[in-house]
Amino acid sequence: MPNGTADGEVAIRNFGQKVDLCARLREVLRAYPEAALLREMVQNADDAGASEFKVILDLRTHSASSLCLPATAPFQGPALLTYNDAVFTDTDLESIQQIGGSKKAGEAGRTKTGRFGVGFCSCYHATDLPSFLSRDFIAVLDPHCEFLPNASHAEPGKLLSFMENSMVKRFADQFEPYR
Repeated sequence: MPNGTADGEVAIRNFGQKVDLCARLREVLRAYPEAALLREMVQNADDAGASEFKVILDLRTHSASSLCLPATAPFQGPALLTYNDAVFTDTDLESIQQIGGSKKAGEAGRTKTGRFGVGFCSCYHATDLPSFLSRDFIAVLDPHCEFLPNASHAEPGKLLSFMENSMVKRFADQFEPYR
């Protein structure tokens, strides 16, 4: 491979290994049967130190007239919801973005059931657009890059701040399913 140009300057281009996110998710889903979905959500709640866990079958359908993410209209209900009273740490947020790269295994002093970073991915058995609420945001993941504006394979998700009152008022329908 040439390491320079005709005039002697070094030519440098971006290069690196890439992962097809959807192909990787298919591999994970083959390893995690559909029946594992709720077990994985309970395990995630346990790992986070939750003292409460609930499963809710929400049969409501919410309006889609005021969405900041308009292409998410088909996901305004019904939905299978899981709830726990734990809060995502910064490490949890980093881990959920790395399929198979969980940081749980290296956490000193904490016993973690899940340690491979793939359990959350079991939710893709039920939806193409999983989301979760924690702290002051709602996270929405779109591995197909079909439903979120400007989603890319490098960053296929969005964090929506629900502490921003003007956003919640302007896009009330987007936040209603989480109430």
